[in-house]
Amino acid sequence: MGTNQQRSAKNSPNPWKIAFVTLSLVLVIAVVWLFSKITMEQPAQTATDTQITAQSEDQLSAGLSLSNTELAIIANEYMQSEESLAGYSVEITDVVTLKGETVLLGLSIPFALSGEPHATTDGNLQMKVTAISLGGLSLPEKEALSLLAQFLTLPAFVSLDADSETVLMNLASMDLPKESAIRLLSIDKGTKEYSFEVTIPTENLIE
Repeated sequence: MGTNQQRSAKNSPNPWKIAFVTLSLVLVIAVVWLFSKITMEQPAQTATDTQITAQSEDQLSAGLSLSNTELAIIANEYMQSEESLAGYSVEITDVVTLKGETVLLGLSIPFALSGEPHATTDGNLQMKVTAISLGGLSLPEKEALSLLAQFLTLPAFVSLDADSETVLMNLASMDLPKESAIRLLSIDKGTKEYSFEVTIPTENLIE
């Protein structure tokens, strides 16, 4: 009996891992998904503000601005299209809040994980975790993140610092379509806009 309970506990999905990984990846996934859209041959379908900022013989740079609402819509549409993310939703105001349910010891328990997004000076996205709750109970951020840091394996472009309670998403190291690059320039809390710069090698524009 005791052995079966131990095996059940080991096989149960860890709620912290599910919640944290999903929150960490949702913004990056949304940006990649949007980037794939705007590099297709149908730019008129994108309702975002995009403009050419620089052009040379080797590359083309374009500025892209997304409001909180637009970014949330993109993220939620993507999650709805992915079976593994079904049931999750994201809200973007001054903070990013991921909500959903996870299974713990056979029970479906609601969770919410919030983080405040920041643009770093080198064009990356940093999330400052501000709140974690499971089953309606708030939990200390640092202790929860320290637990995650002991066993959590993150993608190469995502790093966790439990001491500072932050998640860093290195956009420059992501594998994007057409050998391109993307930088987060700023997050305007007043206008609620995320400004990105996308750089595409000119030789890949005609592919």
